[in-house]
Amino acid sequence: MSRTSSGRRPPVGPNSIETKYLISTVGPILVRGLAEIVEHRPNEPIEYLATFLYKQADNIRAQKQKENDAKQLEIEKQKAEEDKQHRLQLKNEIRALREREENQRKQRQAEEKRRRDAEELVKRQKQKSATSPPIPAAHKEDNDVFIVEFGETKLHRQAAIRGANLSKLLRENFHLIASRNAQGKTPRDVASVAGLQGNVNQIDTFCIELLENGNTKAINDLLLCGYTELVDQLKTIEDNNEDTFYFVNNQIPQLLEKIQEFQHAIKRGNMKTIKNIVANHKNIAFYRDSDGSSSLHDAIDNRKFHIALYLVQKYPSLALVKDIRNRTSFDLLNLIDDNTLTDEQFGIYDQLKQLLSSATANQQEDY
Repeated sequence: MSRTSSGRRPPVGPNSIETKYLISTVGPILVRGLAEIVEHRPNEPIEYLATFLYKQADNIRAQKQKENDAKQLEIEKQKAEEDKQHRLQLKNEIRALREREENQRKQRQAEEKRRRDAEELVKRQKQKSATSPPIPAAHKEDNDVFIVEFGETKLHRQAAIRGANLSKLLRENFHLIASRNAQGKTPRDVASVAGLQGNVNQIDTFCIELLENGNTKAINDLLLCGYTELVDQLKTIEDNNEDTFYFVNNQIPQLLEKIQEFQHAIKRGNMKTIKNIVANHKNIAFYRDSDGSSSLHDAIDNRKFHIALYLVQKYPSLALVKDIRNRTSFDLLNLIDDNTLTDEQFGIYDQLKQLLSSATANQQEDY
């Protein structure tokens, strides 16, 4: 009987699949195990090899478990980071939503307040129109100059009424434009606060037409009365006329600069500069600021009594000018404690007080 037919498996070749499988899986471990036997020469080499193989199997399982645990830990860390980022994103979205809702709420409140203020303003203007006559806007005084009365004018009241036709009032007395009420607001400001852009446009258009029609004196009067808002409006005019361009870009800035120089000279008490400016700009002493204060108000407020005396002697009507708080220069003078004055100041102060007192008395007699 041949070996093949005896039931035994044929020998495995070195290049067979089985051999390659054994070499790749247990070959290195068997080599190390046999090397251990050779090195230690145990009494029971087979048992020793079996124990060694069991230990290697445990080590392999432990290593795989360690790797699996590390992978799981990494997965959990990544998931935790993703959860954290998701929570952060959700938190930011909630915050942004709340901020947006808060801004919308504030915007609604602001719009509601503007609406209520506008309604209240219109209501107040109508009540005033029904109960008391408006203050006259201006009266003609020294040197052919109009003294603008600051206070609640008819234009203020009409400017607060939707759809009002302001053209007649503006044509009758353009000085109304520069008047300011007790809050320091011009008729244009009143219309703007009330959200009546149509009324604002009527006033702006009228001012632009003044310049287009060559009425530079009216423009100068308004600027002198402190209506400097006019400058930005005039710069929007597209006019190729050289005289108009020169007036807007040269003469108006020069006038405003000269007014500022005059104000500073009053505050410093520089009589020489004041006289030089007045000599070339006779009407400049009639300037008004946004509080309605005149040159005489400023001189007294800064205790430059010699300047105030010069101004009221040269321009008597300045004594009658009132600011937006309805105060004349005499009222300001009476607020000063004369005990705080030097002997030199007191002499001029007393002379000025008598002069202003006389002017006030004459005004009351006229009324």
